[in-house]
Amino acid sequence: MKKYTKTKVIRITEEQHLTLVKMKSFNIDVGKFIRNAIKEKIEREHKDFKPKEKKDDSFSKRLKNSILAVNK
Repeated sequence: MKKYTKTKVIRITEEQHLTLVKMKSFNIDVGKFIRNAIKEKIEREHKDFKPKEKKDDSFSKRLKNSILAVNK
C-alpha cells in the first residue's frame, strides 16, 4: 500500500463540504475519492505534466534485439 506522506490544504465551498460530509455518511472514503478525482483530472487535461517516455529509434531497437538474441 502506498504511503501518503504529503499534505495539501485547500479551501472548498460550503456546498462542496456538505457534499463530502454526505458522502462520508454513506461510508465513501472521501480521501480516496479526492485522490482519484485529482488523478483523473491530471490524466485527462494535463498529460504534459507527466514525464514522457523516450521512444527507441529503429537502430536502438535492432541493437537491443540483437544483444538479447546473443545472450539467449
